[in-house]
Amino acid sequence: MIVIFLVGVGSFLYGLSSEVIQPDFALFTVSFLFLLGVSQTGVVFTAVLRLVESNWGKPWYRLAELSTLAFFPFAILGFLLIYFFGRDELFYWLDATPEEHLSPWLNYRWLLIRDLGGLLLFYGLAIAYVRKGLRPDVVNDDGAPPIDCDKVEKELYLFSPIMIGAFIVCNTFLAWDFAMMIIPHWHSTVFPIHYWFGNVFAGTAAMIVIAVVMRNEDGGSKFGPEQIKSLGMLLTGFTLLWLYFFWAQFFVIWFGNLPNETEPIWRQMYGHYSPYFWTMITGCFFVPFVALLFAIVKRSVLAMCIIAFGINLGIWINKYLMIVPVFSPDNRPFDHWIDIALALGLLAGFLATVMILAGRVPKYSAWEMSRKT
Repeated sequence: MIVIFLVGVGSFLYGLSSEVIQPDFALFTVSFLFLLGVSQTGVVFTAVLRLVESNWGKPWYRLAELSTLAFFPFAILGFLLIYFFGRDELFYWLDATPEEHLSPWLNYRWLLIRDLGGLLLFYGLAIAYVRKGLRPDVVNDDGAPPIDCDKVEKELYLFSPIMIGAFIVCNTFLAWDFAMMIIPHWHSTVFPIHYWFGNVFAGTAAMIVIAVVMRNEDGGSKFGPEQIKSLGMLLTGFTLLWLYFFWAQFFVIWFGNLPNETEPIWRQMYGHYSPYFWTMITGCFFVPFVALLFAIVKRSVLAMCIIAFGINLGIWINKYLMIVPVFSPDNRPFDHWIDIALALGLLAGFLATVMILAGRVPKYSAWEMSRKT
């Protein structure tokens, strides 16, 4: 993993120094936003399950939270790289003529403040949230006096809505600046919801990876049929919610029939990008909706892995279609080795950090798993 990450860093530096080959910042932004959203879902996933006092999801808590913290350095560094090296291309709308009269907050300084501030707010709260849930297990391992778990449980319950709110604020800023603003004169109150819920959808589906890894490591003692089936039931509901938000977004644009709004949508649905669009719909709705109707599918780890892969592929394409068609009528993703190396390097660095963190702290929230609600 470390080697692949270093190759990705090297390819990025090579692309910046080369006059012939330049990194595709739009494509790098897609992979960055995808991994950022999927990883941030870890803390949101645990926060939601704590609020509803779920028992089945407790084996996921610790590793889901660590996956969020693992992307912290990549989130800050990735955003700064895009801001300083790719902003002229991606944030072209900030270079408006004086006659266009942009709002005072639509400038480079405020873009940096709100997006970087949103990321720092989310990760600052996430670190505090994870440390609070980790402390009972760490203190018990050190032989120190036991902590009042009832108090910690109540504090986490009260902290969870704040954590979810920070996630929504952070991702709303990103949805505005990285996707909605690149389409001139487009304003949508539904789009940020569609954006951040897509992250939750993909991140929840990706939880099956944790179950597979841990079942192989400890024989699956913590991730039994109940956990896999319950995750499948949750994904069934999320599939319908994703379609609802997608349709709410699409219907308003279609019914309004304003050329500046419909043209980007038609470019996604027809012509060069049509196969990508229908792959997204198939992976995010058709396949999971039909497959998850059957209980036997929700009990199968292999079937759940295939469905989760399709959902994550669909959400990656969703972000690709949000950004790339605006800049290019016929782009092909990963058309050059630099683009592949950048995406794989970012993924490898993230996974390597998850493994490093998982090796330093207990992999399960034992104190919560021992408590039944």
